[in-house]
Amino acid sequence: MLILAGLVLDANKAPGGHLRSGPIRLAQGLGAPPESYVRGASLYRQGRQRVTLGAAVQAPLVGPLAPVAVRSGESRLLAYNTWDDVRTLDPDLSLSKQGIAPGEPVGTPSVRVYDETLGRDIVLERGAYSPAWRGDGGIAYARGLSDAFRPGRPYLTQVVVRASLRAPSVAWTDVPAHYVVYGWAGARLLVYRVGDDEQIETLVLDGPGRLRLLSEGSVVAISPDGERVFVLGSDNRHVRVLRIADGSEVAALDPATADPSLDWIAYSGSWVGERVVASASPGLVVFRAVGSSISVEQVLTFDHNAIPAGAQEPSFTDASATDVVATADLPPQSGRPAETVFLECDRVTRACLRGEPVPARDWLRFVQNPSRPDGGPR
Repeated sequence: MLILAGLVLDANKAPGGHLRSGPIRLAQGLGAPPESYVRGASLYRQGRQRVTLGAAVQAPLVGPLAPVAVRSGESRLLAYNTWDDVRTLDPDLSLSKQGIAPGEPVGTPSVRVYDETLGRDIVLERGAYSPAWRGDGGIAYARGLSDAFRPGRPYLTQVVVRASLRAPSVAWTDVPAHYVVYGWAGARLLVYRVGDDEQIETLVLDGPGRLRLLSEGSVVAISPDGERVFVLGSDNRHVRVLRIADGSEVAALDPATADPSLDWIAYSGSWVGERVVASASPGLVVFRAVGSSISVEQVLTFDHNAIPAGAQEPSFTDASATDVVATADLPPQSGRPAETVFLECDRVTRACLRGEPVPARDWLRFVQNPSRPDGGPR
């Protein structure tokens, strides 16, 4: 539910009719968002006390490619990315100006797990990042060949899977590369392989040593039944629906043919029912994926003076695919550091509430689970 300018907007009672494209009305006033989120070393859950985690959430080797914090299928366990600095770095200065030579270690990623029932927080593994929960409690992540990240050298990893937190890890990849784990589609694991030139390939792991290329480009979302995936081409515009089992194409679209303003689309969106939401050059785009077709249902345009960098990781929060939450990064200005804000948007009224900005270094992010069919609301 959104409250804007004294008007209560309930998605379940919103007026019907055609969902129109157009500009989004933006207003301050978002307090606690409707979804769990992390900020720094804290976990926030609606209607419950704030939890102090074992370390601050950070994922510099993941960015927006995958969630920084992901809840298990039964919602008891929270796996999250952390980072231990060897020394404090200034993001506004080059490494050489800070006296750091190529190959010198600057930090170590780790995967930690917080147990909400026991109130216990553990390090699952150092030199690891991008965890993803399987429906049966198994967990996958990328593990570095060495713990520390060294600028100027590739951070080579293997994708490993544990059947449970106490089980030994089993390597599912044979050749080291820069992998980022995205999520599970049933028993199949979707991962990214990131090239030296930042080109992204989406791979499917059907089991240990069973790796195949699914698509050049990245994932917008896995279908609710875990059988298909909505992918973005390497040109950051063309979208397709693929069957995960065999990689066959179900549907394809160049969104610019439907709306010329759609110069680019971004990964890490959400799929509910027949609808897929993604970040796009105007702001947000909602697709309909029905049978063998993809269509553009709605384009929502941000005021880029207020939200200059657009939204990240948009996610539907209701079964009707009406309400969307996202984060947005604000660049440094007038002596203020880079900041991040929450957005909560109603597609029917084309209105968004914006939260108070917090320093970008706090890694303000929603808790998400892109895995299917056993994942969360994404």
